Amino acid sequence: MRNLSVFTLVVLLAVASAVPIAAVAELPLATDAKLVKRGKVLWLQCAACHDLAAAQMSDENENVPKKIGPNLSGVIGRRAGTLKGYSYSEALGNSRLVWDSSTLDQWIEKPAVLVPGNSMVFIGVPREEDRRAIIAYLESATR
Repeated sequence: MRNLSVFTLVVLLAVASAVPIAAVAELPLATDAKLVKRGKVLWLQCAACHDLAAAQMSDENENVPKKIGPNLSGVIGRRAGTLKGYSYSEALGNSRLVWDSSTLDQWIEKPAVLVPGNSMVFIGVPREEDRRAIIAYLESATR
C-alpha cells in the first residue's frame, strides 16, 4: 500500500462500495495537516450517508439530493439528535450527548455501544488513529 500515491488510493476507495479501513491504515499521522488529509480519505466511508456542506442543509434547495444520514455541518458542539428536519431514533434523541472530540471518538468507534437502540447502521472504526484522523477532518471541514 505504501507505493500507491494518495490520489490513486482515493480513486480506488471511491470506486469501492465501502471504504476498507485497512486500505488506508498505514498512511502516516506525522502532522496535523497529514492527519486531516488522512481523515479526508477515511471520510469517504462516512460520505456515503453524510454531507458536510452547510448549503446542502437547506430544505429549500430541492436540487440537492438528501442522504440517508443527517448533514454534519456544524456538528461540533451540537446536541445529538437535534438537527431540524432529520428524523432521529428515539435513543439518540434522548441521549443528551453533545458532539465533541470525545463523544465523536466513542460514537465512531462503536455507535451501538455508545447509544444502544440508535438507527445508524455502521459497525464502527476500531483503530484509534483512524478515528482521530476522521475527527480532525470533520473538525476542519465543519468550522
